[in-house]
Amino acid sequence: MVQHNLAKVLNWVQEGEEVEVTRRHVVVAKIVSCQKEREDVQHPDFLGRARRIWGSQPKGMPLSAAVCRDREERA
Repeated sequence: MVQHNLAKVLNWVQEGEEVEVTRRHVVVAKIVSCQKEREDVQHPDFLGRARRIWGSQPKGMPLSAAVCRDREERA
């Protein structure tokens, strides 16, 4: 269990291991060293995609206000 062995898992990752985290025998996450990140990896341009869809100033309330409202409703 990762939560009980996090220090050990992080040591493995720091030494170059890739650790898959499973829940009910299904991989739900992979922990990898940030040192192994290659420059040729293409990361999605989420901000660019959002701007193409909604423009630079989307209508409605700011995301921060929506998050605050949602947190208040859950309290």
